[in-house]
Amino acid sequence: MDVNHDRVTSAPFEDCSGRGVRILVVDSGVDGTHPMLAETSIAHYAVERGVNDAEAQVVAVASHDPIGHGTAVASIIRRLVPNAELSSVAVLGRKNRGTTENLFVALDWAASQGFDVVNVSLGTTYLSLLPKFKERLDRLYLAGCIVVSACSNLDPDIVEYPAHFTSVISVEQAKLATLALERTSRLVEFRASGVDVFAAWRDGKMVSVTGSSFAAPHVSAIVARMKERHPHWNATEIKAALYALVSPSPSPMPV
Repeated sequence: MDVNHDRVTSAPFEDCSGRGVRILVVDSGVDGTHPMLAETSIAHYAVERGVNDAEAQVVAVASHDPIGHGTAVASIIRRLVPNAELSSVAVLGRKNRGTTENLFVALDWAASQGFDVVNVSLGTTYLSLLPKFKERLDRLYLAGCIVVSACSNLDPDIVEYPAHFTSVISVEQAKLATLALERTSRLVEFRASGVDVFAAWRDGKMVSVTGSSFAAPHVSAIVARMKERHPHWNATEIKAALYALVSPSPSPMPV
């Protein structure tokens, strides 16, 4: 049973805006023409298969999001860290579905490109893929990429990857203030604002969204603020700082 409800905001980093931090949104793509994102420079990519079903690879594409999900995630990040450098890689299609192989291609590419923060608002419950996930997440860890992942909306205890890896900063939704965090006693270690969040959507719309998918970008923004202040911190140091932020002990918060 989850009994820990320590809560705090990320106030020690409130003067940070993500400047110099590279964030990758792994999702359904991003509509860069949306009014909320139109003045943001976003690099757009997608995982696509070559001619005759050749091996999938990441390619540069035009701004596009057939669903709206990735646009919502990017708009939350943009609002909270306006000076971060945003990139998007689309791994989901029109029915909000994608293959795990496409996700693997995106994660391999992210590690090779040196992103600071990788936001993954999706996952899989296929445990047979655990070794392949571990290989890629280890590579991201060694490359200094901080992976922030959403968990299952049905139940945070449902084993889902990448959220349930301990090297990943995993997030579930809660009705909290924008930059508030709660710590849990689960492998999904943090709760963040993910209930009735105002965000961009496709076709220029603004919508109210709920789910761990929209809690994760709040934590990605907090992590980006930390990386601006401490660019050499790895995932272990970032997670320790997050724990310190929500610790009930009188020890000083990181600065």
